[in-house]
Amino acid sequence: MEGDPSHSVPAPVSEQSAASGPLQEGAQVEHERFGKGKVLRLEGDAPNQKATVFFPSAGQKQLLLKFAKLQVIS
Repeated sequence: MEGDPSHSVPAPVSEQSAASGPLQEGAQVEHERFGKGKVLRLEGDAPNQKATVFFPSAGQKQLLLKFAKLQVIS
């Protein structure tokens, strides 16, 4: 069944909750404590993938994605 969308399952990028799509460098994200920020760098593989994120209100942070619970906002 070629082109059947019911059989298309996106591959998980990490254990984070990314409702708006997979996390990638340059993505705008929101963190419950630090607010909105921009992903500068991704390192490693799930389940130990890390993201370096710049938050205007809190500065640059390195977050372990399985705990960070980032929401992709754009």
